[in-house]
Amino acid sequence: MLPKLHLQTLLTTVLLLALRVDVSEEGECGYLSVTKPVLSVGSSLTATCHLCKEETASWEYAGSLVSPQLYSQINSTVSTLTLDSLTLTSREGENLTCRSSKGESYSQLIQTGYSPQAPTDLECVTHDMLTFICSWSAGSETNLKTTYKICYKPTHCESVKRNVSGKINLGPFGAVQIHITAVNTLGSATATFHVTKKDIAFIPPVPQNVKVVPDFSSQTLSLKWTSGVSALAFPTTIAFEIQVLWTEKMEVIHTESYAAQLDSQNKTFQWSWISGMPLNCTSHSVRIRSISTDSLVNSKNGSSDWSKLQTIPGADDSKSVMFPEDKVVRVGTNMTFCCVAGRGERIKTLVYGAEHLPCNELGIRRKAITKYNLPPSNPSGTNIMCELDPFDLIGTVVFVGYPPDDQQLECETRDLQNIVCYWNPGRQTMLLGGRRTFYTLTERISGKNASCHRANDADPNGDKHKCHFPVISGQQMYKFLLKAKNPLGEVETNYTLNLYTRVYPYSPSKVTVLCTGSRQTELFLSWEVSYKNMTCLCQFEIITNNKEKQLMNFTLPGQEANASSRVAVDQLYPDTSYSFRTRCASAEHFWKWSSWSESKTCKTQEEAPSKALDVWREIKRTEHGQNVLVKWKPLPHSDAKGTIVKYEITWNDVNEVGEQSAVAPVSVNSTELHLNFSDYVISVRAVNSVGSSPSSQIRILGLLEEQADEPSIISGTPSGFNLSWSPGTNETCGYIVEWCLFPDTLDCNLQWEKVPPKTTHTVITSDGFRPGVRYSFSVYGCSQHKEYLLKKMVGYTQELAPRRAVKVKAEANSSHTVTLRWEDIPVQDRQGFIRGYRVYYVPQVNYSVRSQKSVGIKEVINITDPDVRNVTVTNLHSATYEFTVKAYTAGGEGIGEPININLVDSPLGLILAILVPLGVTCFCGILLAIFCYTKRNCVKETFYPDIPKPEIHGEQWSVGEGRSSNPTFDVKPFIPDKVRIIESVHGKDAEDSDICKVEINNGDSEQIDVNSCDTSTNPMLPSYYPQIVDSYKASSDSSSGSMNSCATQVTYSDIQPPSNGSVNNLEVISDCGYKPQMRPHVPLLDVNHTPNPQHLDLPEQSEGYQPQLKVSNWSLESPEVDEASACIGSPTSVNSTQFLLPDQASEEGQSTRSSSWKFSSFMSSAQKR
Repeated sequence: MLPKLHLQTLLTTVLLLALRVDVSEEGECGYLSVTKPVLSVGSSLTATCHLCKEETASWEYAGSLVSPQLYSQINSTVSTLTLDSLTLTSREGENLTCRSSKGESYSQLIQTGYSPQAPTDLECVTHDMLTFICSWSAGSETNLKTTYKICYKPTHCESVKRNVSGKINLGPFGAVQIHITAVNTLGSATATFHVTKKDIAFIPPVPQNVKVVPDFSSQTLSLKWTSGVSALAFPTTIAFEIQVLWTEKMEVIHTESYAAQLDSQNKTFQWSWISGMPLNCTSHSVRIRSISTDSLVNSKNGSSDWSKLQTIPGADDSKSVMFPEDKVVRVGTNMTFCCVAGRGERIKTLVYGAEHLPCNELGIRRKAITKYNLPPSNPSGTNIMCELDPFDLIGTVVFVGYPPDDQQLECETRDLQNIVCYWNPGRQTMLLGGRRTFYTLTERISGKNASCHRANDADPNGDKHKCHFPVISGQQMYKFLLKAKNPLGEVETNYTLNLYTRVYPYSPSKVTVLCTGSRQTELFLSWEVSYKNMTCLCQFEIITNNKEKQLMNFTLPGQEANASSRVAVDQLYPDTSYSFRTRCASAEHFWKWSSWSESKTCKTQEEAPSKALDVWREIKRTEHGQNVLVKWKPLPHSDAKGTIVKYEITWNDVNEVGEQSAVAPVSVNSTELHLNFSDYVISVRAVNSVGSSPSSQIRILGLLEEQADEPSIISGTPSGFNLSWSPGTNETCGYIVEWCLFPDTLDCNLQWEKVPPKTTHTVITSDGFRPGVRYSFSVYGCSQHKEYLLKKMVGYTQELAPRRAVKVKAEANSSHTVTLRWEDIPVQDRQGFIRGYRVYYVPQVNYSVRSQKSVGIKEVINITDPDVRNVTVTNLHSATYEFTVKAYTAGGEGIGEPININLVDSPLGLILAILVPLGVTCFCGILLAIFCYTKRNCVKETFYPDIPKPEIHGEQWSVGEGRSSNPTFDVKPFIPDKVRIIESVHGKDAEDSDICKVEINNGDSEQIDVNSCDTSTNPMLPSYYPQIVDSYKASSDSSSGSMNSCATQVTYSDIQPPSNGSVNNLEVISDCGYKPQMRPHVPLLDVNHTPNPQHLDLPEQSEGYQPQLKVSNWSLESPEVDEASACIGSPTSVNSTQFLLPDQASEEGQSTRSSSWKFSSFMSSAQKR
C-alpha cells in the first residue's frame, strides 16, 4: 500500500497533466513545473520534476535540502514535491531546485508575500505652486512588487511604479478627489482622498548652482547660488539656511539664515562669511537649503533638502606652517591661530606670547588655539609659537591695534603765506611702520593735495598732528578734507577756512623798553614778517618786583617787516622794577593770541616818601626821669617810594623853646631817649634819596599815668583774639592796642596796632601766637594832647594743662585730720587760667622712700575756688596717707607731687578703745545675769532638767538588810560555760594577756532568768558589760564596736550558774537598784580564779542615780582600752559612746576637767532630744 503522502502527490500530478496549467522550465528533455510561483505567506506549494533519464531526484529550497518525506518518486523520471505553510521569502524570492544524482537539475524562483493595503496618510506638497507631489503611506510591506494607479479626474489616471509618491497636476487653488489603488500579484486595494488647498504645503526647491569662493587673506568665504525656480505662481518669501562645516570632522561651526524674495525669475544670491579661524587650517564645506517663511502660504515649516557640500581644502601638510601670517586685527577681537604639522611631525604645544592656551583638535596633525578679547600688542607685534616633535619651532606674528581716530581738524595761517592744518590723532593705533596711519589733505575748491609726510612720520604720542598747505593767490575761502587710513580702517574729517579770520600771528621778534621817569616808560615792537594788511591787537603783561601782574591792551596799525611801533605806558610806581612782555592777535577777526615775546625789565625813578611812620613808645620811669623807647614800623615800599637811607628823630620840651634831634640808621626801628618828668613831643621821619616822609608825633606826659582796673579775661582762638572795649571820653584820634609777642622773654617784642576813631573793636592775629602763653593787651585812647590807658585784657589762644606741679605742705592736726597748704603756680607755668584744685589722697601700705604700694580707693576733693590755698582733710584713720594736689585749667589737669604723712593714734585713744568695749561688755553681762536670776527656774528646766529616779514595782527586787536602798549588783564569781572572743587584741598587749584567747566549753547550760533580782538563787557573773567604742576608731560601723580591740564585742553564750563547790560566795548587796557599771576600773577576771569579795573596792552607799561613782578616774576623751580593763567594761552607757551624767552628789569636789565633761554631755543629750 502506498503511503498517503505519495498518493496525494500522484493525484496532484495527474490533475496537473489533465488541466495543463503547468508553469515549467524546460530543459533538453526534462523540466520543473509548479502550480504558482508567487504565493501568499502560509499557503502550500506543489511542484513536479521531469527528468530526462531514469534517475532518482532530490529537492532543494532556499539553499537547503528538502526532507525526502516531503516528496515522492512517481516513476523512474518523475518526482513530486509538496511544501505546506510557506514562510516569507526574501524580496527577490527563493530558488526551488530538482536535481538528479548525475547532475541533471531544474530550478524555479518562488516568491511569497501579502496582498497590498489601501494607501493612507496622503500628503501633498508643491515647489512652484503649479505642480504638486503627493505621497502616502503604503501600509505594511507586501514583499512583492506593488504598483499604484492614481485617478484624480474621471478620464485621467496615471500609473506609478513601485513608489510611495506621484506627481499630480492640479490648479493652484483647486480641490479634487484622488483615488489611489495599490496592485500586486496577490491582489489590490483602493483609497479615496479629498484634497484642498489647505492640504497642500509649499516646500521651496533645493538651491541650485551653489559655488563657494575663498579669500584666504581675509579668511572670507563667498557663496553664490540660484533659487532653482524658473516658474512660480506668485512671489513668496523664503529663507536660505547656510551651514559651514569643518569637513574632516563634519562639525557645524556656523549657521546663518539669509532672507530673500522668491519669484518666477531664477535669481542669483550672494553671501559671505568671515571665519574666525584661517581657512588654511582645515578644509571647510558649505551647504544650503531653502525654508518657506511666507505666512500666506501653507508651508508647515517645510524646508528643502540640503544642497551638495561645497568644500574648500585646507593647507597642504607637506611642510609645517602656522596661520594666519602677520595678521593685523583690532583690539578686542577673538582670534584663532592654527598649526599644521608636516608629515612625520607631531604638535606639542601652542603658545600665545607667554600664555599657554588649550588646544583644539582640527584633524590629523592640525591644532588650533583661540585667544579671546585680544589686548593691544607691542609695536613689534605678539609672537605665537608652535613647538613640534621631533624638535622644531615655527611661529607667526599678530599685530593688535585700533583703526584711525583722527578728529578735530582745524586750519589757520600765521604769516598769510601758508596754511597749517592741525588735528587730534585721537586714540593711539598701536601700529607702526608699514601698518601706521597715512594721511592725505585735499583742498576741494582748487582740487589740490598737500603733502603730509610730516604727519605720517609724527610721533604717535604727540598732542597734535599738522600738515602745511600753501596759500593760493586770490583765494580767501578754503575747504579741506583729511583722510586717515591704516590696515584696520579709514576716517575722514572736514574743515572750512576763511583766511583772514583764522590768523595766528607770530610774537614780536624784537622788544625794547626805556624808563623815562618815576611813573612812565616806552616800548618799541617789531616783526620779521609783514602784517601790513592786518590791524594788530597787542596785550602787554607788566609784572612788578613783588610779583604783582597787570595786563594792558594796545592797538597797532599794520606794518611792514622789521618796522618798529612805539607804545607808551604810564601810571607806574616809583622805584619799582617792571618786567614787560607782549603778545598780539588780529584786531578785526580775533582768533587767538600769539605766544609771549621775550621779557624785558626796567626800573622807575624814586620819589619822596608819601606816608608818615607808624610810631609808638615804651616808657620806663625811674627816680631820675623816664626812659622812652621810641619804636616805629618800616614803611612799605609802596609808601617809601624809594630806598630809605635813615630815620630822623626830634623831640622838644613843650615848656621850653628849641628841640633836640638824632639820626637812626635804616637797620633799626627804635631808639631810646632819656627824658625828665616834663611833657615832650617826639617826631620821627623816614628819609630816602629824594626827600623825607611826613612827621609822626607822639606825646610823653611827665606825670604818672592813671592805672587801669584789674585786667579782664578774654578767650582767644588759635588764630588770634577778638578785642572790644568801651569808647573813651576824650578820644579824638583813635585807639592804640599794645601787646607783647613773646611775653615770657626779656625782649618781649612789643607790638601795637592803631584803630581808627569811633571803632571800639579789632581782631589781633599773628603767626607768632602760641598755645599756653598768656598774652596781655593794653588799649590806649588817643586824644589831642596825650595817649591814656583805657583797658587791660589777658587771655590765651589755647589753654593747656599747668606744666608745673603744685608745691604742697601737709600738717597732721590729729590722728584723723590733716591740713594741706600749697603755693600758687607762677604765671608762666600755668598755661591757662586756674579754675580750681583737686586733692587726691589714699592710704599706703609698706611705705618706703623707694617703693610705695597704694591700697584702698583714692579719694578726691574738688576745690572750685582758684584763690583757695589750703584744705583740711578729715575722717582719716591711723595709717600712712599719700596726698597730691593738682591744679586744672580749661586745657586739663596738671601734674602733682605726692606727699606722704603717717597718722598714729594717741595713747589716750588706745586706752579708750580698750576700755569702752570692755565696759559695754561688763554692763551687758550684768544685765544678762540679772535676767537669768529672775528667770532661773525656766533656765534650769531648759538647760539642766532633773533626771527622774527609777521606780521599782512589786517585790521583784529584794532589799537586803543593813544595806543602802540603792546598792549595786554584786559581782559573784562565775564559771562561764562558753566565752567566745569575736575580736582579739593585736600586738604586745595581746601577748601579755590571755583573756582574749580563751574558749571554754562546759557542756550544756541553762537559761538565766534576767528578770530576777535574787542574787542568792542566781549567782550569775558578771551582771552587765556594755560595748566599748574607741574614740579614735568610731566610724560608720560603730554599732559593731571598734576594730582591732578585744573589748569591741564579747558574746556570752550558754552561761551556767556556777556550782557551790567551785565558786566562793561574794557579798551580795541587798539593794536591787539600777547599777549598770559597778566600778570604773575592774581588774581582769580570771575564769579559773574566784575573786575574794573582800578585795573588791565596792562603792559607798549612796542614794539616787549613780551610774559611775568614781568620776575622778574618768577621761574626758573616749575611753581607751588598757591592759587591765579592756575586756571588762567602760564608763559608758549601753547604747552610747558618751559619758552618762553623774548625780549632783558626785559632782562636788570635781575639777574644771569634770565641768567641761558635763557641758559636752549636756550638748549630746540636747541633740538626742
